[in-house]
Amino acid sequence: MTQCPESNSTERHCYGVILHHRAEWWLVEFPERDPDPIKAWALTGQLTPAMADWFRADTGNNAAKAEVAALNPDSRCWSGEFSIRPSPDSADRFDIDAHPWGSEAGELETRLARAMIESTLFPIPPGFLSVFTGLPDDDRPVLAIRLSGYICSTFEVLTARYMPVYRPRSPWRDISGEAVSDSGSDILGWAPARDWIRPA
Repeated sequence: MTQCPESNSTERHCYGVILHHRAEWWLVEFPERDPDPIKAWALTGQLTPAMADWFRADTGNNAAKAEVAALNPDSRCWSGEFSIRPSPDSADRFDIDAHPWGSEAGELETRLARAMIESTLFPIPPGFLSVFTGLPDDDRPVLAIRLSGYICSTFEVLTARYMPVYRPRSPWRDISGEAVSDSGSDILGWAPARDWIRPA
C-alpha cells in the first residue's frame, strides 16, 4: 500500500472503502466507529499530480500510471484512509490526493459499500426508506426493495425480515429465513406494510 504525499491544498480526508463497481472507481466513506457508510464519492480513476509525483518517486518507477488501479494492482476493493479533491477535468468526480494506509476490506464492509453505491446510482423511490436512514424492528416482515436483475424494471419488491440478532453479518432474510443475497442483490430500502402482510 502507499503512503501520502505532502499537500497544502484543501481536500477531504476520510476512512473508506475504494471499490471498482459498474466499470467505475468509487470511494465509499465510513464515519469513525460506525459500521454504516455515509456517502459514495464517484472517482475519475486518476491521481492528482502531487499524488502521482509522490507515487512514482516512492516506487522508483517514473513510468507508473497516475491511476487508482496502480495503488493496489492486485485488488479491485480495499479499505483505508484517503484524501480526495474535485477533479478539474470531470464535474462531480474526484481524484485521489493521498492514501496514508490501506488493507483489504472485510466482507461486510464491501457489501455495505456496494449497497451505498447502488443507492447513489438508483435513488430509493418515494414510499420506501433507505437502509442507511433507518431499519425496521427486528424480525418484523416488511416490503423490501433491491435492484432487479432484469432490464424491464429497476427494483424488485419482496417480503423480508431484518434479523440482526439471528444473523448479524447477513441480517436481511426472506420469509423462510434464508439470506436475501442468496437469490439476488442486497436490500436497499424498505417500507412498513402491516396491513398488507398482516404478520401473525
